[in-house]
Amino acid sequence: MFGNLGGMMSQVQNMQETLKEIQVEVTVGEGDITVLMNGTQSLMAVQIAPRLMQGDVAQLEDKAAEALNLAQQESRKKVQEQVAKMTGINVSNFMNMFKG
Repeated sequence: MFGNLGGMMSQVQNMQETLKEIQVEVTVGEGDITVLMNGTQSLMAVQIAPRLMQGDVAQLEDKAAEALNLAQQESRKKVQEQVAKMTGINVSNFMNMFKG
């Protein structure tokens, strides 16, 4: 039962490294906020247009939340595509079961 555990662990580690290499960049507004996120959903960079820093704080917060949410969605999509390539399994239907 556990005979190939080492091989499975190696595959999991390889997949984790591959997911770290996936990057998505999302921009909201007319270049207002740009977010860079990797496949493990780690936030790598945020760029905010200087003009937003002088404006309405609530608007800045809304745009930041929008950018982060879009980056997460794109990251998940890319991860699902990568997992399907690596395993031959389409996980998108499985992942949709957990959405509220």
